[in-house]
Amino acid sequence: MRRVISVLYLNEVYRLLKSRRLKVMLALMLLPVIVYFFTHEEITEYSAKALEISFQINVSQFLINFWASVIGQLVVIIIMSDLLASEIDRGTIRILLTKPIKKSEIVIGKFFSGVTAMVIIFGIPYLIMQIYMVLLYKSGFEGFRATFDDLLFATGITILVLGSLGAFSMLLSVILSRPLYASLASFGLVFAAQFILPQLPFFDDPERFNLSYQIGVLLKKGFTLHTGLDSYKGDPNMSALFFLSVILMSLVLTLLALYRKEYEG
Repeated sequence: MRRVISVLYLNEVYRLLKSRRLKVMLALMLLPVIVYFFTHEEITEYSAKALEISFQINVSQFLINFWASVIGQLVVIIIMSDLLASEIDRGTIRILLTKPIKKSEIVIGKFFSGVTAMVIIFGIPYLIMQIYMVLLYKSGFEGFRATFDDLLFATGITILVLGSLGAFSMLLSVILSRPLYASLASFGLVFAAQFILPQLPFFDDPERFNLSYQIGVLLKKGFTLHTGLDSYKGDPNMSALFFLSVILMSLVLTLLALYRKEYEG
């Protein structure tokens, strides 16, 4: 099973890396880094500690306000909706099913290839910002080491939260069988869940239903030097458990949806 998943995963990652869509999305996610190049604060203290504080502040702000905002969510939806729906729409899912491949292996391989694409799209901008800030603060390897854990933490939080959105998009893509329909439906439902339904009078603190807000809740677990994150109320452990549960449940339902569909020619 591992070998089959590995082959599916590598083939899908290779296809994604060749696609123009991924390159365009990566360029879009680099915009906050470019903005930082020209608008960063004046450096008054050159030390690894000052670098780490500044890194946490800037990454959390860009992550909450751009990378995990509606723009970042749409990027993930477009990527993840295409993974299975494109196979179904083109009819190539039948070719996969004629091979000794389990449907669970298809779902797992596709999901992790999408996660890899997310790591590239978001991780590269995070890394470029980190390297630039290390050079800016003239802190060398000590500064790189001081902020590397923060880089990994921010990437992990991004994958956890947006990965749950991606898994949900995969589920809808199997149900609707068309990448465009799945993308539109996913974005519509997620937008309604974040910005429309919470405005009903019986929902308290509607902002907590926003994914960007939950990013802030999760970040305060590791970004302890950025005191501004204390304004995000919530339990990071409960939020992490929720998003992990959404991923697992969405993948299970995606597998069940695949079993209920007929793809015979």
